[in-house]
Order: sequence, then C-alpha cells, then structure tokens
Amino acid sequence: MPKFEKGKLNKSQKSQEFNQDFAFRSLLFSLLLGIFFFIISILFNVADIFSLLLTSEEVLILEILNVAIKVLASLAFFFFMLISIGNYKDLLGKPANWKDIAFLFCLTLFQTVRNTFAFGITLFGLILMVLYFYIIQEV
Repeated sequence: MPKFEKGKLNKSQKSQEFNQDFAFRSLLFSLLLGIFFFIISILFNVADIFSLLLTSEEVLILEILNVAIKVLASLAFFFFMLISIGNYKDLLGKPANWKDIAFLFCLTLFQTVRNTFAFGITLFGLILMVLYFYIIQEV
C-alpha cells in the first residue's frame, strides 16, 4: 500500500504549483505593462505627440515635462520587459542571458534617439538599472 494517495498532493507540490502559477501571472502582467509603456513611449518619442500641444513659444516647464514623460516611459518599458523575460526564463529553468538584456537595452535606447536629452538621461538610467540588477543577482 503506497504512503501517499494518488489524488492528493503534498505541501511541496502545492507550493511548487503555486509558485509556477504566480510566476506565469507575473509574466503576463509585466508583459502587458511593458507593451503599454512601449506604446506610450512610441507615441511620445517617435510620433512626438506632445509637440502638437507646444506652440512656437515653447515653455520650459512643458519641455521638461515632455522629456520626463519620454524617459520614464522608456525606462518603465525596459523594467517591465526585463521582469517579463526573467520570469519567462525562470519558468523554463534557464537564467536570462546577456543577449536578451542587450537587445532590450538597444531597443529602449532606439526609442529615444530623436531627442538628445531624453537619450542621454535614458542611457544613464538604463546603465544604473542594469548595474542594480546585476548586483542584486549576485548577492
């Protein structure tokens, strides 16, 4: 007679299923947020939708707001897509590799190439984010 009944799962199996379900939900949620911020970033960086509101007498505060929206949308895209890729690789049992991170890094920088201020601030923010994720991964 077996020690465990076939229909019942022990606690470790239940927690493993819960962790996989949680990782899958987190993957989908972060992917949707990443896509949302990608669309926002494209609207503000490539289509330059904010410049339609600015007149010929550009106000400094509106220009700062424009750059801030561009940078924050790009960094949020990178952050959520990096989380999504990490969760996907974790479900597969593989670590995220540098090729995926480098591709995402370049894609994020490519979004802000039309504005030099946004490009510079985004580059600085991306370097800080990659360094932070690298440091906490090693600990």
